[in-house]
Amino acid sequence: MELGVFHSLQAPGAFGVTPARVYGEALEQIQHAEALGISHAWLTEHHFMDDGYCPSPMIAAATIAGRTERMRIGQGIVLLPLYGHPLKLAEDAAVLDVLSNGRLELGVGMGYREAEFSGFGLELSSRRRRMDEGIEIIRRAWTGEQFSYDGRYYQVNDAVLSPLPVQRPGPPLWLGAGTPKARAKVAQMGLPLLISLVTTFEETRAEFADYTEALAVAGHDPAEFRRALIREYYVAEDAERAWNEVKPYLGYVYREVYPPHWLRLFADDGAGGKRRVRQVDDPWLQSPEFARDRFIIGDPEHCASEIARYRDELGIDLLILRMQYPGQPASQVERSLELTGREVMPRLGQARP
Repeated sequence: MELGVFHSLQAPGAFGVTPARVYGEALEQIQHAEALGISHAWLTEHHFMDDGYCPSPMIAAATIAGRTERMRIGQGIVLLPLYGHPLKLAEDAAVLDVLSNGRLELGVGMGYREAEFSGFGLELSSRRRRMDEGIEIIRRAWTGEQFSYDGRYYQVNDAVLSPLPVQRPGPPLWLGAGTPKARAKVAQMGLPLLISLVTTFEETRAEFADYTEALAVAGHDPAEFRRALIREYYVAEDAERAWNEVKPYLGYVYREVYPPHWLRLFADDGAGGKRRVRQVDDPWLQSPEFARDRFIIGDPEHCASEIARYRDELGIDLLILRMQYPGQPASQVERSLELTGREVMPRLGQARP
């Protein structure tokens, strides 16, 4: 199993941090992670957020490429419908792959926030069609052959991409999918599936089962496709310290960034059924049941055993861990990184380089 770090590059003013500080610290943390043997750094994208949630992950990725040597750089995800034209994204990805000597992993998604589409003057209802057209254009552009395309939203006239990506036929193109139908579509396209950080362990198992079955139906060998998953993570010398340190910043994520009505979270209703969680002050969000099988937070032994469970029971090839939370002091993040390299990774059979 490979391990990665996940950065959203947020600077909430309530914690007294600035974007310049957050970006500088993140670059240092990513370099530290590479020195520990962590093999991936993944970024993510949102727009018009009060805390400056990174709106330009491709630019951030280029800087990371210049500060690292071996680490693969992933996008989890670029919001394809908001990129202007997918041919431009294909060009930017190709240049980034050249600059990094073939280390780019491009995850794309269609987005879900009305405010983002409105800000760019687009209709949210257009996102699915824009996504489909965009993926086709990117894949055709990376072939290096001249092509034209006449879609509802995008047109291409006799274009030939240059330079081409180092990786052939192109960087891995990852997609997310929240429904069985969407996962079947990803499988039919022969693309790898990236599962979000809000699914439980069993939900993750079910989603990969959907995808694996759909790959086989589409005539693909499931063994040829990596399984990647994003997870919340934090390690300290003991579990109590880990939770006490991370709780204010993890709480910010689930109050301000991923409020319940976006996540479609369901809790036991006490009568054998389920109820929809809609409010940020719902007590269930503070319960062990919410954290269980979603977060990997605790002492080194617990964190190593949980990572091993994802590897051994779900066959995860790439586990992308959010190790830095919005507003969290860099000293805590660095200590968690160091503990990961010194005490967690050896328990997984991964030696420090």
